[in-house]
Amino acid sequence: MNYVRKRLMFLSLCGLILLTGLFYQASQNPSKEAVQVAAGYPVVETGRQAPSVDLPGLDGQTYNMETFSGKPVLFTFFSSWCGICQEELPKLSRYYEEKKDTLNIVAINATTQEYNKEDVKQFVQQAKLSIPVLLDEEGEGIEAFSVTGVPVSFLLDENGIVMDTYYGPIDQSKLEEALGM
Repeated sequence: MNYVRKRLMFLSLCGLILLTGLFYQASQNPSKEAVQVAAGYPVVETGRQAPSVDLPGLDGQTYNMETFSGKPVLFTFFSSWCGICQEELPKLSRYYEEKKDTLNIVAINATTQEYNKEDVKQFVQQAKLSIPVLLDEEGEGIEAFSVTGVPVSFLLDENGIVMDTYYGPIDQSKLEEALGM
């Protein structure tokens, strides 16, 4: 009988320790960056200055990331073969048309992941994108922003500070919530 009582006390103590650990873990609120790092995503840190790279546009001009400062900007990396990107970019382009006085939206093509550069031009024409489209032909933007897949978007404030990172599609409500609109 004494043996059963000791064993029951031991199991009760183990259960209490386990529950305490679970409650402690649940009470902690890890930052979004910590979750992304744990999931294997390298992260451009929120609250830090965004990297600056020079990239050519489809229009033939070269753009620096600072070109778009002065108002918040959403840089979204895409590929023409990406199904999610094909759905997302026309929506972002229409949203840009509504908000272009208060928000810049720039599409950056992960050109190193394309089969053919002409596919990018054809996609932009078919989708009737009104947003600036930059070509990351050497992978400088991908490396600077630690892009591991597309689509991924980085929301910067008017001073070029990273406000948020979005892996996968971003919709209007997420964007407006981050911008306080």
